[in-house]
Amino acid sequence: MYSVWLLILCTTNVFSTNILYISPVPSPSHHIWNRIFGFELAKRGHNVTFFSPDNDNNESGNYSHILMDGLYDQFNKNINLKDMLDYTATQAITEFVKMCMVSCEAYLESKGLQFILNYPSNFKFSLIIFDVSMGSCLYPLLHRFDYPPAVAVTPFLLPPYVAYNFGNLLNPSYTPWYNLPYSHEMTFMQRVWNSAHMYTEIILRNVKLYKDEHEKTKQIFGEVPPMEVLERHFSLLLTNTNPILNGPQPLAPNVIAVGGLHTRKPSQVPQDLLTILDGATNGVILFSLGTNIRSDQIDHKARKAVLDAFSKIKETVIWKFESTIDGLPKNVIVREWLPQNDILGHPNVKLLFGHGGGLSIQEAIYHGVPIICVPFMLDQHFNAHNLVAKKLGILLEFRLITTDYVLKKLREILDDPTYVNNVRKLSRQFRDQAITPLDKAVFWAEYVMRHGGANFSTSFRDSSFYSLLGLDVCGLLIVIIASISIVVFKLVKLNLMWINTV
Repeated sequence: MYSVWLLILCTTNVFSTNILYISPVPSPSHHIWNRIFGFELAKRGHNVTFFSPDNDNNESGNYSHILMDGLYDQFNKNINLKDMLDYTATQAITEFVKMCMVSCEAYLESKGLQFILNYPSNFKFSLIIFDVSMGSCLYPLLHRFDYPPAVAVTPFLLPPYVAYNFGNLLNPSYTPWYNLPYSHEMTFMQRVWNSAHMYTEIILRNVKLYKDEHEKTKQIFGEVPPMEVLERHFSLLLTNTNPILNGPQPLAPNVIAVGGLHTRKPSQVPQDLLTILDGATNGVILFSLGTNIRSDQIDHKARKAVLDAFSKIKETVIWKFESTIDGLPKNVIVREWLPQNDILGHPNVKLLFGHGGGLSIQEAIYHGVPIICVPFMLDQHFNAHNLVAKKLGILLEFRLITTDYVLKKLREILDDPTYVNNVRKLSRQFRDQAITPLDKAVFWAEYVMRHGGANFSTSFRDSSFYSLLGLDVCGLLIVIIASISIVVFKLVKLNLMWINTV
């Protein structure tokens, strides 16, 4: 397959646009978001080569997939996502760095990367799109292909470490760090911890992670510029945020919000599911823990408590459960895979019961469905508290799960019309945009190709850490104030001594 695709690319008209889309995060949800963007570019006539660790059989004439083989094997062998439920926020920072390094080693060993490196030395890409949500280990591909125009993307909302590196001013006083259970309104001590964790992660990424990854990549790419230098080649950052959902946050001109790029009107669901949805006269609850946490791996006690709670309600429950399960109540149907967006668009769906991932929340809001969040890791904590603050959903703590607790939460959200009314109002606002997020993303990708880049970066992007935060100015003011205070103190002291001698 790879050889055929390479032959097509090499014989394409020189005026065509070849795009390399690198989606290296070991998460199927990232693959879904990125693939929708990549496939839309292919529909617009561009030749898209999509490089990711997830299998993709939906190739077309000008859309091809190269598998980043071995990444999930390495990741699952070294990282246990379920353990992250018990991590402190500080532990989560170091674990994330470990995740980046484990992924880096897998990237460099993959046959897919070797295939890309074997492209003809003079092969030209018109654009490289890169998911920068994790590490920088594949940044040297920019160097390998002689620095074509490049666009960064992140389906992971807008993590501070990405925002900072693209010159976006951070606002830890009202922008919660994604791994803390804070809302936009924080107490003083919450703001202290929020700032500490946010800047600790940024420093660790720029001082240690980039250097470690750079050393690793030399084994494959040879001598390449430092990662922070390569990162400056990205003209724009397309971020999966929307102020309606995520709260207001000032964005630099080179940071463009395309939140909900993957949301769309529902397509036809498989007939067996459609029959269930149409026949659910009491409404439907969709239960899914996303693509990284498997429902069949949660402990038996919690699973039984959830099933017992479901058995006591009249609504039909459709549960994304990755294997077989015994003792199902009559109103619970399980499937290994579910077309979540399309199910949420059915009028009988009353509730999404899930992990609180950013993409799932955007789909639920788009379709006007309230949410019960069971956060496990990363941005799910912030997402859950953000929903609670806006009364769009409620939080359910996994550690506290009992039958009565789950049942209480279900009745709270199903019986109070406030939640569904708030979600539907927000849904109307979210849909009411001058241009769809997907069209906006395509426009800016094509803009960068047309103009060979985009000169929108602020000077903050190339400023030092201390100047970006104004620490040098604050330091100078402190020195001036301290110096004046010392002079005044000494003059007063001398004057008093003079008076005493008179």
